[in-house]
Amino acid sequence: MSVPRRPREDWVVVRPGGETRWGGEIRRRHIFAQLARRTDAHVIDIWPKLRRHVVGRRWQLWRRLRERPVPLLVSAEQAPPSWIAKIPELAIPVAVAIYDDPSVQLRALGVAALDTRIAGLRLRLEQNRDLFHSLVVPTASFAELVGLPADRTIVGGNGTIVSHIRPRPWPSRPSIGMVSGAAPGRGIELLIEAARLLRATHSDLVLHLWLQPTGEEGVTYLAALRAAAPEPWIEIGPAPYATLGDALGQATVLTIPHPPGTYMDVALPVKLFDSMAAGRPLVVTPRLETARVIERFGVGVVAGGDHLDDVAAALDRLLGDEALTRELGAKARETAEREFDWPILGNRIADEVFSREGIGSGQRPPAP
Repeated sequence: MSVPRRPREDWVVVRPGGETRWGGEIRRRHIFAQLARRTDAHVIDIWPKLRRHVVGRRWQLWRRLRERPVPLLVSAEQAPPSWIAKIPELAIPVAVAIYDDPSVQLRALGVAALDTRIAGLRLRLEQNRDLFHSLVVPTASFAELVGLPADRTIVGGNGTIVSHIRPRPWPSRPSIGMVSGAAPGRGIELLIEAARLLRATHSDLVLHLWLQPTGEEGVTYLAALRAAAPEPWIEIGPAPYATLGDALGQATVLTIPHPPGTYMDVALPVKLFDSMAAGRPLVVTPRLETARVIERFGVGVVAGGDHLDDVAAALDRLLGDEALTRELGAKARETAEREFDWPILGNRIADEVFSREGIGSGQRPPAP
């Protein structure tokens, strides 16, 4: 079904470019892609290009229109503090995607950070909150946790690219897979212990840990993890996005064993939807938002608790029942195609932005 285009406006979409390596970068690339397509927006990858675009258009149009053209601005990431004061001089700040609060996340993961860094991260979020009219968030619970006003939030969710991640042939050996950043506080160690327990009844079990270090701390963590888990059936390595579908297809069951915590409860990670697109069922710990997706769509098993035995039992339920595992995997793929493909999510978000701002109904958001 074709999506109607909006009346012609001057739109600018800030969407960082560069290499595609993990879920956050996929989200930033696609969250406003449909809005950009439907408005013929000018897409920029760095903030200085906003000034060049606006100043250039003003100079070209001023002589013909004798008015100041003010573009409508959306951003796939929070604007940096150095641009907060400049943006109202150049554009109408319509919508921004706020999918992380690093200050809360760092504390949740137990990562040491200077108070000044925490304060700076929090200030940036507050400045973006106050600048943009609409705030696109992953979940309503996330918005509540980080203090975003409910009447200005658009729940955009998270998604995948089903044309890129496709189901692969069923693996010949029972296997568990997990995609994650290489860092403590993500349930990686718990999953290793659960897999060790399961080897008693599934002697040919393989555990795939696709872990991506995002800095020196991640590299150090990976080295320590390899030393603590030297078994040859535990395979630790990267999964570049270009070949992510091939990697996920090696697993019978995929898992997100996040530990308890308020931040983990409100998170809705991209890997959840990549796993569904791969046509594999998931086992998750009882975190609020991930469990809600699993239970609503019937695409996996929510562990009965956060202890080792809980996670092992949930995994064993699927590893011991291939018919059920295949059935849930097929349902996961179908759900990803119907509900969580980024073009579908992007159109929903665009519709909500247009509706919230009265754009296309003879109105424009007020100029700064």
